[in-house]
Amino acid sequence: MKKVNILKLTITALCLASFTANAVVSENKTESTPYEIAAKNRKLVGKYSDSIAVVRYYVKKNDKGVEPSFTIPYKCPNCSSTHYRDSIVSAEKKIPAEFAGFLISSDIVLMSDIMLPPEFIDRIEVECAGEVVAAAEFESSSEYNALYLKLAKPLAKAKPIKFVDDKNPENPSYFFMVREEGMTVAGVSGSKVSQFKHFVELDKDIYEGNPNTLMVNKSLEPVTVSLQDKIELGKEVFSSPLNWPREPADKRFERIRSLEAKLTKSIVPVNIQLEAKAKEPGSRFSITWSGDDDLNNKNDIDCPGIVVEGGKVIVLAALQPQATARLVKMNASASNGAKIPLQFAGSYQNEGALLATLPAEKIADFEPLKLDVRKAIELWQGKFYRVSFKNVGGKIEFNTGLSKVDGFKRIKGNVSVAEFEKVSGVETRYSSSRENRNECIFTVDGSLVAVKLKSRHSERWSSERSDIQGETLSAMVDAPTFDPENIPRDISDRKRVAYFGVEVQAAGHEIAREKKAMAYLKASAESAPLVTEVYPGSPADKLGVKAGDILVSIKHVAASQNEDFSVERDYMSEINWVEAFEDKRFVEFASMGQLAPWSSLESGIKSVVSKFSVGAKVSVSWVSNGELKEGETTLALAPVQFTTAARVRNKELSIAVCDMTQEVRKYFKFDDKAPGVVIAKVKSGGVGAVAGLKPLELIIEVNGEGVKSAKDFQEKTKGKKELNFTVRRLSNTRVVPIKL
Repeated sequence: MKKVNILKLTITALCLASFTANAVVSENKTESTPYEIAAKNRKLVGKYSDSIAVVRYYVKKNDKGVEPSFTIPYKCPNCSSTHYRDSIVSAEKKIPAEFAGFLISSDIVLMSDIMLPPEFIDRIEVECAGEVVAAAEFESSSEYNALYLKLAKPLAKAKPIKFVDDKNPENPSYFFMVREEGMTVAGVSGSKVSQFKHFVELDKDIYEGNPNTLMVNKSLEPVTVSLQDKIELGKEVFSSPLNWPREPADKRFERIRSLEAKLTKSIVPVNIQLEAKAKEPGSRFSITWSGDDDLNNKNDIDCPGIVVEGGKVIVLAALQPQATARLVKMNASASNGAKIPLQFAGSYQNEGALLATLPAEKIADFEPLKLDVRKAIELWQGKFYRVSFKNVGGKIEFNTGLSKVDGFKRIKGNVSVAEFEKVSGVETRYSSSRENRNECIFTVDGSLVAVKLKSRHSERWSSERSDIQGETLSAMVDAPTFDPENIPRDISDRKRVAYFGVEVQAAGHEIAREKKAMAYLKASAESAPLVTEVYPGSPADKLGVKAGDILVSIKHVAASQNEDFSVERDYMSEINWVEAFEDKRFVEFASMGQLAPWSSLESGIKSVVSKFSVGAKVSVSWVSNGELKEGETTLALAPVQFTTAARVRNKELSIAVCDMTQEVRKYFKFDDKAPGVVIAKVKSGGVGAVAGLKPLELIIEVNGEGVKSAKDFQEKTKGKKELNFTVRRLSNTRVVPIKL
């Protein structure tokens, strides 16, 4: 009982095994009743409680004020899968992270390597058999993921584990201790046939071992310490940890620092500049695929870029179409601080990243990463470096640990993707931010194995990220699948929405029944769009939609976004425009945009179509002659309309004018050669306003000459002190004289 009490006092956080407190009967079946199993457990507790230690890492913040956080893997006793939990640790409150350790000599403790960089270590304590002593990292064994701690002095009461030389122990058992519901629990798990699995693709028999456990033979003598969860049958090592290959503990961080130094020329800071969002109320952006972070609300974005072979850069920024449309320039920072311009090449269809290219003469300033294009199955159980990184103020910060492939998943048919499990390494606080979880997997020599990229699915960017391996990454670089919707656009095009190319009116039940469309309509027949006109060369025309057809639905081919067509109410047609022009508030309202007597080119279905981005491949359903039809087409950029037309300001007159666009000419029944410009804005109190000019009027002539365009209007008024405008308001024409 005395030893059990000591155990409860000293062991507070021990090995993270996957087993419950109940012991499992070993293959020799010598223990057949619960009492016999319990007796074996008690015997092992009594024998080894003074040999198992608690290792406490007291942490500190580094020179950047960042403190580490520990994500600890453990085997679930219910599903046998590896899960992760966050360890409570605080530099300010002096709360340490605690781990299990094994006293393997009078002054050496063995534990799993947590890969905590020295900059975060304040001090290390080891508690065993009621004694507490200072310790320091001494040696490591990367092959076994083991870390050796040197004690400041030998422990007087503790009993070092003395391993026996048993190369092939009969019916070995694993002695483990865990913290369960706030209490220390000890148990023993015997080997059994169900713990062996045959991996068909690998043609290997794998033993599912128990990490952080003490292996004992049939006589309960210690054979080795198990720090691995999967071991190939026939390659088990039953030897004392004192005989494992070791090296100085700081060597593992020298390799990491060497890798990170190399990566400074390969993973580089990228700055993205976006044109400021338009402020006029008439502006409109696609709402398709909205992001889960705040990148798209910024005009200046810092993010990382991965330089790969061929002078190409994978820019890790998941921009929405409305943000990418405003892209002005991208710069990458070379290791010497020089800003190198990047050329936009495209945005990926399924991943949250852009592809850019370096100028040919600047490729030598960087070190392109070599891609490891091995099949996923070839990576199984290999050890890799997991590097997380972030662009902080134009400088890349790295955080590196160890990783291995623990399983596979299938995507798109028979394509296997490796799942990388964290073996060791410590996260820093910034790593928990969704925006900054950039990760790559590297081989020891620095070849790029995989990149974790944000996944794109449904109608939005997902917060989920997938490991894109070298083989797939190579295809993405050499033969990319770009998103035609997510590209930069000229400033004059950014407000122009997607365009289907029809005019419609509400069908109503009577016409819907006559057209035999009732069975296919999901929305009310009262609001079902009856096509009255199809514009030549439009997406609708290419699809085969005809006047008299009834539109049913529109679906994004690459996403789950689906919209039922319906005709929205046209409030503008209900306005008495003769009275509106005389309203004192008209100048203010009309100058704000989108208030006009003429209909848009999409008339009643504009709000439905504008939910899709320009270039979106869509599937449209419609009823023609009583038959439901379906086809795919690509939404085009809408022709310039009054709300999106470029405006020319005349400061002397305090007005802005724009060209007559297609829907304006149709409203006035003008042909393409008819002269005139539209007054788009009138500044209250300005010369034009005082003279009686109002928004939405047409200026047909200036001093008796026809006006062909807004640019022509500017030329005809430039430097003139006396002006006579021929102005048309709806169906009335008048002459407005102005002296400047």
